[in-house]
Amino acid sequence: MVTRGSTLIITCNSTSNPSLPSYTWTLPGSTIQTGATLNITDIQPSHSGQYRLLVRNIMSPTGGMSRNGTSGAIFTVDVQCMYLLYPVLHI
Repeated sequence: MVTRGSTLIITCNSTSNPSLPSYTWTLPGSTIQTGATLNITDIQPSHSGQYRLLVRNIMSPTGGMSRNGTSGAIFTVDVQCMYLLYPVLHI
């Protein structure tokens, strides 16, 4: 859960060999970001939803065929609004 107007920063740490993985973040509405860090400033309720991270690298063994290595994660972001409520006083 994150509060409306704040900054959301999520960093993926991965280990691979070879160590040149690619990172793809899929956000609600099919917007794509790349890189190990997802950064959304001034987050709004419209940013709520399921996010997907896919990490890939290509393994090229000596004398063998190249293979794609993939790993992923899905997580939910819930953007909350802060409200201040005051009781109504009857005079």
